[in-house]
Amino acid sequence: MRATRYPFQMAGGVPVITAPPEIDTTTAGQLRAILLGWQSRGHTTVVMDMTGTQFCDSAGLRELAWAHKRAVADGGGLRLITPAEGAFTRIFTVTGLDGIIPRFATVEQALAQEPGTANRPLRRSQAPKSAATPVRGRGPGGPAADSRNCEQCGTVFAPRREHARFCSPDCRAGWNREHLGDPAVQTSALTWSITAMSEATAQLPALKPWDQPQALAAIEEAVWWITMVDATLVRHHQQAYETVLAAHTPAGRQQIEQTLAGLRFVRNLISREAGMDELIATSTGTRRITGWTWKPIGEPALAWLPPRAQAWERTRYQAYQASLAGHTVGAIFGRAVTFLTGVGAASTTDTSGKQPPAAAPAFRIGVPGDTASP
Repeated sequence: MRATRYPFQMAGGVPVITAPPEIDTTTAGQLRAILLGWQSRGHTTVVMDMTGTQFCDSAGLRELAWAHKRAVADGGGLRLITPAEGAFTRIFTVTGLDGIIPRFATVEQALAQEPGTANRPLRRSQAPKSAATPVRGRGPGGPAADSRNCEQCGTVFAPRREHARFCSPDCRAGWNREHLGDPAVQTSALTWSITAMSEATAQLPALKPWDQPQALAAIEEAVWWITMVDATLVRHHQQAYETVLAAHTPAGRQQIEQTLAGLRFVRNLISREAGMDELIATSTGTRRITGWTWKPIGEPALAWLPPRAQAWERTRYQAYQASLAGHTVGAIFGRAVTFLTGVGAASTTDTSGKQPPAAAPAFRIGVPGDTASP
């Protein structure tokens, strides 16, 4: 197979890479190698020009997300140059990556940003000393904002759900009409994201428990995709989200909401450089890593967060303790993937006038002694 070209130029010591017109499963490995190569040579900040990219599937999106995560951990970040409109921009928005990887209109704008500041949650040592200082949303990698402006009308509102971006259903529908373009593209992008989530969790039973670094990295990847899909569905398909949730019993709804909130707590911890080994009990005697359990942990220090963000994070911590701690990895992921896949299926009927399905069939990941059903 002919190698895909990734030409580059240096600008102020930062590599600016030009992406190809298409990135898919067959070429994602080359994208990974290119980005790893630059980062291994000490370039923690990399700019990638995606203005000529017309197609990028879930494999390509996954590589971009992980390249950014690696770069942020080293004090830098991946910065994308994207057009204001177009197929890739719509895919990027629908999958929720627009809240994770910073994007710019020009190379000059990308280079002008201070290295490592975009979308990077504060470490505790960097935390503001005054908890009264309001903090605006930091995207899916960090705690929820105290309040935020509706992205459609500008009204200040207090979000009920962590990833809410609009003050009302009308504003959400209006923003979607203006920015997401072709509904077929929107549906395809969401499908790719859900597929990536399903693939990330489905691979877990085959991994060997004695290769703990690989196994823990795979669990972390699954957390990343589940919370990203959850954020996308809350942002752009809240009606379908609430409809599928309402189809469960009150106890089932609470269990699903606490499971997802607990996984957001895990995401926030690992975004602040906590290791998965601090959260997963690996010495359980099980033959599969899906039988590993989530550890109970102490409540983290939250004084460095503003008041409302403290409340969000404390709620997530309590959800973790109640619904994740002591339960198997497979059961938790199975419950989350089952629900989110159901919402994804329902969201495709949002504009068709048809009644969406109440729930998806249970997605089970090989786990002895624990269940995934809510």
